[in-house]
Amino acid sequence: MSNFFPLYPYPILVIESSNFYRYLVISDLHIGFEDKINRKGIFIDPKNNVDELIESLSKIINKTQINNLIILGDLKSSTSVITQSEWENVPYFIESLVKLCNVYLIPGNHDGNIMHLVSDNVNLMSAKGMEINNILLTHGHAIPTIGKNINKIVTGHLHPILIKEGNILNGQKVWIKIILKKNQKESKNTGSDSTERQIEFIIIPHFNKYLNFNFDSTFDYKLKGKPKHPLLNNLITKKQWRMEEVFVISLEGALIGAESELDRLL
Repeated sequence: MSNFFPLYPYPILVIESSNFYRYLVISDLHIGFEDKINRKGIFIDPKNNVDELIESLSKIINKTQINNLIILGDLKSSTSVITQSEWENVPYFIESLVKLCNVYLIPGNHDGNIMHLVSDNVNLMSAKGMEINNILLTHGHAIPTIGKNINKIVTGHLHPILIKEGNILNGQKVWIKIILKKNQKESKNTGSDSTERQIEFIIIPHFNKYLNFNFDSTFDYKLKGKPKHPLLNNLITKKQWRMEEVFVISLEGALIGAESELDRLL
């Protein structure tokens, strides 16, 4: 069995596998998003931002001595096209990282044509994700098959930000942890009618700090009665999973809110 834990105060998850491999997991870098911010009158140099991302990751890799990095989707910002900024900065970012660690990329919904931007040194995974023992890692936009061995799911996609006027953490990144449960029928040979299965569902904060400007992507508990997260929505509305508990956690590891407060907090 593998386990994971957030690397507070960073938007990074650490996975420790049963074979003693360790992985850093990040999500939603959206390299190229700087162009969108610049058009709104806030100038951010794309190259400087990528250099900051590389420097931050380099320090964490050296500090933790973990040499496996999983990028959980949306490495770039545009969806199907590749912008000039992405042509220049995504390969530069990747080539800088592969000198430090093994890189695994699970494509997100913004990673169209990403194969043209990454080298053969990158482990390009399926858009539906990858498994490490009992943990499924996927961006969140695709609907993967969830095997019976899976009891933890790690996703990105939503860029969860706390929206709470008057709170010092207003506008800051947060972690979302959801306990999903489902009653399952047992076979006649077991002597039991049903059993309850549980999955711990994690939504990682975005790694690119400038995505905080994009308040359209905040985590909304329900949208017309359904979660905005495609995979979470599929599990609840089509697969009959239920949200048993929900936790909102700051980057520093403080519990900010629970399920009953999500509508107000986010």
